[in-house]
Amino acid sequence: MRKLIGLVIIAILSFSAFTSKDKTVLFYIGTQDKTENAAISLCELDLATGQITLKDTFKTAPGPGFISISPNKKNLYAVTSDNKIYAYAIGTDHKLSYLNNQPSEGINPCHVSVDPSGKMAFVSNYTGGSFSAYTLAGDGKVNPPTYTQQFSGTGPNTKRQEKSHAHFTATSPNGKFVYTVDLGSDHVMNYVVNPQTGVLKANPAQASFEAKPGSGPRHFVISASGKNMYILNELDVTVTACSINEAGVITKIADYPTIPADFKEPNTSAAIHLHPNGKFVYTSNRGHNSISAFRIKADGTLEKVDEQTQAIKTPRDFNIDPTGKYMIVANQDKDNLVVYEINPKTGKLTFKQESISVRLPICVAFL
Repeated sequence: MRKLIGLVIIAILSFSAFTSKDKTVLFYIGTQDKTENAAISLCELDLATGQITLKDTFKTAPGPGFISISPNKKNLYAVTSDNKIYAYAIGTDHKLSYLNNQPSEGINPCHVSVDPSGKMAFVSNYTGGSFSAYTLAGDGKVNPPTYTQQFSGTGPNTKRQEKSHAHFTATSPNGKFVYTVDLGSDHVMNYVVNPQTGVLKANPAQASFEAKPGSGPRHFVISASGKNMYILNELDVTVTACSINEAGVITKIADYPTIPADFKEPNTSAAIHLHPNGKFVYTSNRGHNSISAFRIKADGTLEKVDEQTQAIKTPRDFNIDPTGKYMIVANQDKDNLVVYEINPKTGKLTFKQESISVRLPICVAFL
């Protein structure tokens, strides 16, 4: 009888833990705040109501703008305005503990990512026009860079493409290839990587993919299968759908505008994310101040299915919670977050509410 009661108690506790996990999800916010009060914020999203609660803040170096979380959820990495990559341990209470930092080997790092194995990190330096690769220690600390490349090149947009501007680096889902976008020269650089040694070399099958001149590739996402890449072009406000073969070679399929053709005011595209179900891709625009939704067809092409502007102001970044139910939009110029609900069947968005205040939010990373 005691054994039976014990089993029942264990079952109840297990069920309680499961439902509690299902009710909320945590995420961190990176900020462009470059003052001595700069901090990464920890927030909680209620999956039943869409309400966001600010749980904690963690003081960092100035401008912890872009952040990335390791696959095992034990470490967070941030690039800062003092030109460094910082490593933090994520505690069981989700508090951040400083581990160490390394130089970004360039000026104005704007993006950091971690490879699928959790053994490497990559930093893109916008103003410096370079990117660096690092191996990660077992405890999450960042080792000195194993590879750094300085890009050179220009584009037809003389105001924005006067030199190289590395903006985003990430690996293929299988971790075999590393891709880096250079907004300044309209190229996506292509590398083969060994995550054990941190050694990179130009992909012999394709050293780089040439984007449309003046398009200004900024960010990209790759499908879970690794067979398709969607490149968000900041300057000509388009998404380029591409295929990727087994050798890591990128081939263009088609371009798609992210805003209406009759919008003539200044606009730059900002962020691109995949829905967790892999059926939709979303983009944000600054100027038009919108989020656009595209359905991914079986052949990798796109079809625009929605566009929302309510309560959106300079959406430097946004992200979708792991369950795929809500989208959090970071309003850089309104110092707040906005919540949209997502229809997982149609990809369409429904405005839920404006939410908590966060100073200059520019990155949303779910735990």
